[in-house]
Amino acid sequence: MKYDVKTVNDLIFFLIILFIHHFCLSTENNDWENQNVFGINKEKPHASFIPYRNMIMANTQNAEKSDFYRLLNGDWKFKMLDTPEEMTDDFAGLDFDDTNWDRIKVPSDWQLEGYDYPIYVNIRYPFEPVDPPLIPDEYNPTGLYRTVFTIPDAWTDHQIFIHFGAVHSAYYLWINGEKVGYSQGSKTPAEFDITDYVMEGENLLAVKVLRWSDGSYLEDQDFWRLSGIERDVYLLATPRTRIEDFTVTADLDETFSVGIFKLIVDLADHSEVQDEVSVVCRIIDNGDVVFEDEKTFSSNESVCFEKTIPDVRKWSSESPELYGLEIELKADRQILQAISQPIGFRNVRIENGRLLVNGEAIVLRGVNLHEHHEMTGHVVDPATRLKDIQLMKQNNINAVRTSHYPQDPLWYALCDKYGLYLIDEANIESHGMGYQPDRTLANNPDWLEAHMDRVISMVERDKNHPSVIIWSLGNEAGNGWNMYHAYNWIKEHDPTRPVQYERAELEFNTDIYCPMYARMEQMESYARTTPDRPLIQCEYAHAMGNSLGNLQDYWDLIYKYDALQGAFVWDWVDQGLAKYDEKGNKYWAYGGDYGPEEVPSDSNFCMNGVVNADRTPHPALFELKKVYQPVYFKPVDLSTGKVEVINHLIFTDLESLDFHWIIEGNGETIRQISPFQIACQPGTSTVITCALPEINPVPNAEYFLTLFAQTRTATELIPAGHVVAYEQFKLPVYLNIPVIYSTDGKLNLIDSDSLMTIEGTSFSLEINKKTGWISSYRIQRQEILSMPIQPDFWRTPTDNDFGNRMPIRCAVWKDLQSTFVVKRLDVQQPILGKITVTVEFDIQRIESVAEIVYTVYSDGTVSVESLFNLLGNDLPEIPRIGFRMRLPTDFSNFVYFGRGPHENYADRKTSALVGLYHSSAEVQYFPYSRPQENGHKTDVRWASLTNDNGIGLKVVGEPIFETNAMPYDREIFDPGEEKAQRHTIDVSLRDFVEWHIDFKQMGVGGDNSWGARPHDKYQIYPGIYHFNFAIQPLGIANQ
Repeated sequence: MKYDVKTVNDLIFFLIILFIHHFCLSTENNDWENQNVFGINKEKPHASFIPYRNMIMANTQNAEKSDFYRLLNGDWKFKMLDTPEEMTDDFAGLDFDDTNWDRIKVPSDWQLEGYDYPIYVNIRYPFEPVDPPLIPDEYNPTGLYRTVFTIPDAWTDHQIFIHFGAVHSAYYLWINGEKVGYSQGSKTPAEFDITDYVMEGENLLAVKVLRWSDGSYLEDQDFWRLSGIERDVYLLATPRTRIEDFTVTADLDETFSVGIFKLIVDLADHSEVQDEVSVVCRIIDNGDVVFEDEKTFSSNESVCFEKTIPDVRKWSSESPELYGLEIELKADRQILQAISQPIGFRNVRIENGRLLVNGEAIVLRGVNLHEHHEMTGHVVDPATRLKDIQLMKQNNINAVRTSHYPQDPLWYALCDKYGLYLIDEANIESHGMGYQPDRTLANNPDWLEAHMDRVISMVERDKNHPSVIIWSLGNEAGNGWNMYHAYNWIKEHDPTRPVQYERAELEFNTDIYCPMYARMEQMESYARTTPDRPLIQCEYAHAMGNSLGNLQDYWDLIYKYDALQGAFVWDWVDQGLAKYDEKGNKYWAYGGDYGPEEVPSDSNFCMNGVVNADRTPHPALFELKKVYQPVYFKPVDLSTGKVEVINHLIFTDLESLDFHWIIEGNGETIRQISPFQIACQPGTSTVITCALPEINPVPNAEYFLTLFAQTRTATELIPAGHVVAYEQFKLPVYLNIPVIYSTDGKLNLIDSDSLMTIEGTSFSLEINKKTGWISSYRIQRQEILSMPIQPDFWRTPTDNDFGNRMPIRCAVWKDLQSTFVVKRLDVQQPILGKITVTVEFDIQRIESVAEIVYTVYSDGTVSVESLFNLLGNDLPEIPRIGFRMRLPTDFSNFVYFGRGPHENYADRKTSALVGLYHSSAEVQYFPYSRPQENGHKTDVRWASLTNDNGIGLKVVGEPIFETNAMPYDREIFDPGEEKAQRHTIDVSLRDFVEWHIDFKQMGVGGDNSWGARPHDKYQIYPGIYHFNFAIQPLGIANQ
């Protein structure tokens, strides 16, 4: 980066003027409206750790076992104010009467405890005017908290600290009526030394929490704007001489086989006389001491330990090998503090344009994760965090970006233990300010210290976790002066990890090119150069609603180029908040469901997860698991059963997995073999031969070979037999025999003015001569249809469809069948058992034509041959081409031979295996939080709907079709041209089953949800389309 002299001088002058202006301004502002005041009387940031009395207690990794720890969570007294100034600070006094105050849980977000209201916005700020660092003074909800605590007698002569894990967004602290300090930065901890404020017996703790502060300008993340004390509050007691911080480096040498260990322990001495102390350092490997040293020194110094460990066990997401680090602080041979910290030896670097872990190029199969719980908002309990990790590991996810802030320390400990790579992201986003250099706070030097505080707090807290392999400077906060400084600080203080930042694009202050929502052609264009940085999308595949299309296409491209090393889906969990209607029915609320009408909202843009808010999976999660699977299969010669097995694992041989395969014919198992093992080194492939049996094909039957890779042994989170990877191939075995429908019986034709009735022995059907549709089909005099079988060209819009304006752009296709006009109807009965009805239509809306030919056979079969001329000037893409009908609600037994069992679409079906599925219409429905298109099935050979007596209809493709059957009409999911504030409680069961028989439905897309359309190959463009299928009656006696 080069500047001429004039530019430098101009910049210096500008900075001087800006500094003078803001210095004068800052002296007049409240602390919460002063970007240079983000902490008063706080301790400096340090690594997360709890000290214990001895190593036995420390190794439990349970803070409750520490004599030096007291958790203050619980029910506190609470008072809600509209502004910080509404009540004086007298509320913090010992003699203040809080008898009439409410009680609130700590930790919690007060908006979910009955106070104030949640706000969801994406980019814009939740308040006006936007004038940093100022905050609206007429309305800034403020929570007052009071509680009491008692200092244990054993803590006499100790330093006493209070720790707040996270408070949103700014707060003041009082102890016994005396103001202790102030803090902001809502996702990293603050600690205060309260030794001089506490007394024997009962003590009063008071906190004033402001919803908004100048820090809110740096916390403009795409999530619920909630407030309160959101993480643990606890007391810590330490000896006068204490361990203040420690920094672990657990690296590898250039051979990646020798561990390079370094530990720096920083002491703080609060005593008047500096004593001589010692620090003991041990490294434990499965109970064995592999290193131990003790150093004695003055109590105000730092001490360093170093050691090389040969044949070290290396940490990775595939094999998260951990050692135990034990640190003891001693005086006069007595243990003052004991600390236990799991550590992992691993090396992370960028080399030759590739991200390497332990010397190997890795691929990050990632998701973005917001802290979210359906009941408690930003307060996430340990069980939910563990559930997230279990689901991620079971679904082949190996990396998480902590979007867009550091998460609770427990998350990092769990990722260390179970093996997830982390991109740890600083709590910085100022998206609402824009990215222009003269607007963004990232380029405003007066906000430098505010940016630096957040970056430093993150790095210092999380530096000892092996799971953190990349630091992120923040999200969507522009780029410039402050981010340059933040990058340089991290590189100086932690040279062991890369640093990334999306808004840096290809400037110097990112080691990884990490764009968001780059299209595939952009990715390929970059990869074809010789880049000095890998491309890893920090966000892609926007999973809003029914989405995540073309994911396999992304990963085919990623595996094609070395420079492409993964991506992170946006995002993991729907940010829905549980609400209940007046009948007690639960639904998930989103933006706009709380507060008065004028509250800003970005609707359901917070509902982007691959799991629901309660962690039940979306159908898209099955696709994600399949695409992310670390073992791929490719056909070599299916006639001889040869298949290539590709090991995309980086450090693990495939011998730890069991493989097996099955052969099915028309959905029935023909052969299934016992599990076997494959030797295949990491990053390599091998060809296996499946010993296929000799197949004598049944006419028109299809045969499939399906291979599975499964876990052989159980782990804590994954059971034995869990399917890690699978693939299905259609075998080249087929005996094609033309289908001939029976004409042995006699058909009667009754032609009236309005209807054409065709009667067989046990069935009858009617064709409405005005519409040209089959309006009635009876089996043994029982009516099967409750709506005529009619063409259909519309699908209920998905969130992605609304984002690209499909409901408006493609409106011509909605209810297009209502503009079909019969222009000719011809009937032919060449033999007694066969009648052909040809109907020609004008399609008035698009000034085109169509033709449907119904051929009715004596066994009740109706062959439908359709031709739709969907050409015309300036016609948009077509959402679907097909037919729909309705059957009475008791015809709900749904059986089909096609892809399943979960919903699938043209661009999201690689995870759905072709099989024979027995189900019901009701379970085809998937309850997206905002109702939309759902439940579709592709590559269907045949499908049937029957009642419990076996009477119903079967549709047979000629050759395949797509289908959708559920006890809801399409219209109940469709709000019209614009989104409406609709939820699952707005979807009620109908007294029919609506059945779609489709030639095609366009893909769901997923590149983004604000303009991207499905990829061309998954679209249906105007043209001439032929679609044929047969309808057969079921339940006819002697059929």
